[in-house]
Amino acid sequence: MSTPAVGFSQISKRLMQYRLWLLAVPLAFGLTAGIYSKFQWPVFTAYARLLPPQTNASSATALLSQVGGGAAVGAAALTLKNPSDLYASMLVSRTVQDDAITQLQLQEHYAIEDMDLLRVEVLKRTKVEVGKDGIITLSYTDKTAKKAADVANGLINAMYRLATQLSRQDNARRMAFYDGLIKEARHTQEAADKTLLDLEMKIGLTRLKGQEESGTSAMSELRGLIATREVELSKSSATATARHPEIIRMQLELGALRRQLNRLESVSFMNADIPRNGLKKSDKNSDDENHFLPFTEYAQRRAMVEPARREVENAQAVVAQLVKAREFSRGDETRDLSVLQVLDAAVPPTRKSGPRVLINSVTWTVIGFLVSVMLTLSWDILFADVARRKRWNSLKAKYKHIVIKDKA
Repeated sequence: MSTPAVGFSQISKRLMQYRLWLLAVPLAFGLTAGIYSKFQWPVFTAYARLLPPQTNASSATALLSQVGGGAAVGAAALTLKNPSDLYASMLVSRTVQDDAITQLQLQEHYAIEDMDLLRVEVLKRTKVEVGKDGIITLSYTDKTAKKAADVANGLINAMYRLATQLSRQDNARRMAFYDGLIKEARHTQEAADKTLLDLEMKIGLTRLKGQEESGTSAMSELRGLIATREVELSKSSATATARHPEIIRMQLELGALRRQLNRLESVSFMNADIPRNGLKKSDKNSDDENHFLPFTEYAQRRAMVEPARREVENAQAVVAQLVKAREFSRGDETRDLSVLQVLDAAVPPTRKSGPRVLINSVTWTVIGFLVSVMLTLSWDILFADVARRKRWNSLKAKYKHIVIKDKA
């Protein structure tokens, strides 16, 4: 067997010897594909387009972001990042397929009893694409135009039912999440309230409005009365003796006013050995006898009680925000997963999507030509030279036999 030439011109010369074969085989391929496509049962493709919500952030999450801490982390875990991809996956999920199969009775339509094979058949006919703009395109192919549109819309309705179920389950988990946070925050508030109440009972500084103002006002009035009585006593002393009844009365009244001022300005609380978290029982009993707290002790007592008051205020704010977020979350139940707008519902197509006779004929003609070229070259390289040599040797032997016979 000789080594074949590898140049393009040599290959062309070799292929020209089989030109009838190279023309017949591709035409046979294309004609067969065209006839098969022409008489094959037509198929129709119905299209539906869905517009998912552009964001999944809930109003309750916005409120929880004001609370911060674990609440914000937990709320972030309840949100979804890409709704379009979520819905695209839901449309081809087994749950949605089984619901559509049951509602549309696809087992009888496709005459397939095995559910696994039927799911594969439905999935093969279903195509879901997500565009750059987030719009979901759902297409379904069937032998009848009406059935293709019905199945496409049935898949969307099944997805709606699944989304509603998931939304309710998600809302239940969210409610449980909020209830846990609210319960914990209320326990914290109750503890802060109890701490503040105990501290106020010990030091006597309550949350009554005007307590400090009333004490300051009382001291100012006492000082004014003392100054007035001292002036009146000086005037009366100039014209009366020390034993005069009016002088004695004014002196007693002035002494009482000074004693009351001393009680309001008492510094026994500051000088006593009192811990930061409370008072001694004896001091508490003595303070209970006074209507006003000592003026000089306001700053220290206020410094002791203000941190507890801030803890109570913070706990109340957290509980209020969590309760408000929980109420807002009720409105998000139908917005997170089940809100999906159908941009274009599927309608029965008027033109078949397949089979495409011309495209199939051209495609199989090209395939037949490539196959025939490969087979032709293989035959020419492996067997053609051997067949020629055998024919030449047989002709040469025959010619040699005739020459020998003529000489004899």
